[in-house]
Amino acid sequence: MENEVVVTTVRFVHSLLTVMWVGGMLTLGIAVIPSARAALGAGPQMLRLMSVIQSRLRWFVYVAIIGLAVTGVMLSRQSADFQGFFAWGDGYSVALTLKHVLMIVMVVVALVRSLALRIPLPAPGMGATPAVQPGGDPVGAGAGRVGTPSGRMKVSMALLYGNIVLGVAVLLLSAVTASVA
Repeated sequence: MENEVVVTTVRFVHSLLTVMWVGGMLTLGIAVIPSARAALGAGPQMLRLMSVIQSRLRWFVYVAIIGLAVTGVMLSRQSADFQGFFAWGDGYSVALTLKHVLMIVMVVVALVRSLALRIPLPAPGMGATPAVQPGGDPVGAGAGRVGTPSGRMKVSMALLYGNIVLGVAVLLLSAVTASVA
């Protein structure tokens, strides 16, 4: 990537995708979820809202994951300090390796949240909703267990907040690699 326009474009796309993913998680965790919980409580409306939001945002996350991997490889390879993936030769390499490891963990967490913990929406026109106990689970479903909608939502929210911490750590490591390079 010798051309400055290409390098600048790749850096811009990498930054934009980072903002899209990490900024989206921060917005969800700091504003959307607490506001929705305050307005709707922990009942079935909250579960439905979170399910709809997750269904829409997961495609942005998938695009960000793929785009960050591609642009990250391009940026790494153009750096004179790059010694190879998962190298430990100097401060730049250590920070970059830690950044890659955290990114892999973030991807795994994102996939678990969007695939394994997805809260299914009832099919349109299914009629009345089943009796729901506090916590958003159908009566007799066992409130809070991972197999129940509210249990999956609790685990998903814990993973979201964990991924926010990881995302901020990745941003810190990005600052380190930029400073050391």
